[in-house]
Amino acid sequence: MCVNTEWGAFGDTGELEDFRLEYDRVVDEISLNPGQQLYEKIIGGKYMGELVRLVLMKLVNESLLFDGESSDMLKTRGTFESRYVSMIEGDSEDRKQTYNILTSLGLLPTTTDCEIVRMACESVSTRAAQMCSSGLAAVINRMRECRREDVLRISVGVDGSVYKLHPSFKEKFHAHVRMLTPHCLITFIQSEEGSGRGAALISAVAHKMACLIGH
Repeated sequence: MCVNTEWGAFGDTGELEDFRLEYDRVVDEISLNPGQQLYEKIIGGKYMGELVRLVLMKLVNESLLFDGESSDMLKTRGTFESRYVSMIEGDSEDRKQTYNILTSLGLLPTTTDCEIVRMACESVSTRAAQMCSSGLAAVINRMRECRREDVLRISVGVDGSVYKLHPSFKEKFHAHVRMLTPHCLITFIQSEEGSGRGAALISAVAHKMACLIGH
């Protein structure tokens, strides 16, 4: 059986209120669909850059970043692109790429500023990985309980630009899912054809093949 999560709308009836932060609420309020797709707005790559920008702006306003001085670009919604999160977290120790990104936004960052920005990016992406993995773990654990299996063997097809391109999201996601599903053996398979349906079919085929090989 294939299970396509399609869980972007989870939380629309209040289930995520204990987990949503002030930044999430701002992103939601200014979105095209306020009050909807709340889970997606926490874990999705589409919103990750804007979440980081809001965090940076708060740090600036509290004089904890860029000596309390922002730029017109950083103040503008959507200017901190989600790809910057991956680029900054994947930067080398000299933080040259981080520096170049920030200067392109009209800022004059110090080495400390670059490190703080990296930490902000890491906090947002790590939270996304953990929130996403918690949702998947809940589904998998429920499946094991319903099947009444001591150990559930399952294949999971995954798609998405953050999963594919972020330097550490995939590893954090896998690790957190496995931590939350101690009685499950999970095989993760990355979908290459850009379709959630394709990811589900790939996982189903892989599971079937594994079963055949096992017999």
